[in-house]
Amino acid sequence: MFSLFKKKQTQSEPPLKKKIKDMKCRKINYVDEGFDTLASEMSADPKAILRLKPVNYYAIKNKYIMGKVYTSEDHQENYVQFFRYEYDHECGKTDIYPLSAELMSKALAKVGIIIDLLLYSPFSIFY
Repeated sequence: MFSLFKKKQTQSEPPLKKKIKDMKCRKINYVDEGFDTLASEMSADPKAILRLKPVNYYAIKNKYIMGKVYTSEDHQENYVQFFRYEYDHECGKTDIYPLSAELMSKALAKVGIIIDLLLYSPFSIFY
């Protein structure tokens, strides 16, 4: 009976998950064209994010892949994690993959988010 009042042991989160909690998160929905192949391609080459097609805003979204892009304030540290949704229920998720600043900028430009990396470079004084 007294086990109800004991404090539960909290499992420590990996340091990467703690780090991305403080970063800016953008959620982007993509057309589901093979979630498992996307996961294997992303672990081999992060450029696989560029082959994804954004979901049409007005389309019916029964199955889609949500990408959560985490960026630091200076856009030099970027990560992405993908989640598969069917009828608004999460059906799977991938690991967290690192992205370069240029690759993140290209991926966000496909959905209309333009980030000028020159403003965040160390040489922005001369810009």
